[in-house]
Amino acid sequence: MNDSDLLNSLIALLKTGSAAAAYESIGKRGDVDPVIAALVPDVLCVGPAFTVRAHPNRSGGISASIDHAPPGSVLVIDVGYDAGTCAFGGTGSLAAQLRGIAGCVTNGYVRDVAEMRALRFPVFARGVSVRGGRKEPAAERGVPVTIGGQAVMPGDLICADDDGVVVIAQDHFPALESSLRARLAFEKEADTLVRQGMSYAQAVANKP
Repeated sequence: MNDSDLLNSLIALLKTGSAAAAYESIGKRGDVDPVIAALVPDVLCVGPAFTVRAHPNRSGGISASIDHAPPGSVLVIDVGYDAGTCAFGGTGSLAAQLRGIAGCVTNGYVRDVAEMRALRFPVFARGVSVRGGRKEPAAERGVPVTIGGQAVMPGDLICADDDGVVVIAQDHFPALESSLRARLAFEKEADTLVRQGMSYAQAVANKP
């Protein structure tokens, strides 16, 4: 299996699971600070990271980055921490969705949340603000970033849902399919055993 086939296989498998399953499958790591949370409920966001590093209180280059992100990728926007930075908005969500981008994760704030929710476009952010950002200087794309205490390299896999955001570093890719399949099978079996009347403690006693 070549790298592209492996990536596509992992993405398809992750889409059948959850952020929590991904976290467990890579050894309880990769979790982003829960302050960065889902603003659009009941969505699962999976894809390779397209990284963007903008300047605090500046949104310059973020809009252009949407036009460079490949379909299926997840925008990962690092603006540092500044309460005045609006990293993403409703029209950006529309443009990203039309381009086939899988979602957006940022350590900044966003606005136009009602539009994001109407679009069902997955956005994970520090919070919501009416403030806008200045449009200069330009952002950097395809560079290492840090989001919620997690380093993110271009091409790392993102798996995010209502529970939070997980970063799957590329060195986990070779073993991920096996470990994730085992985790998903365990979760399914545990649910079945509980429905059949087994105690929860017994049902999860042999978890991987």
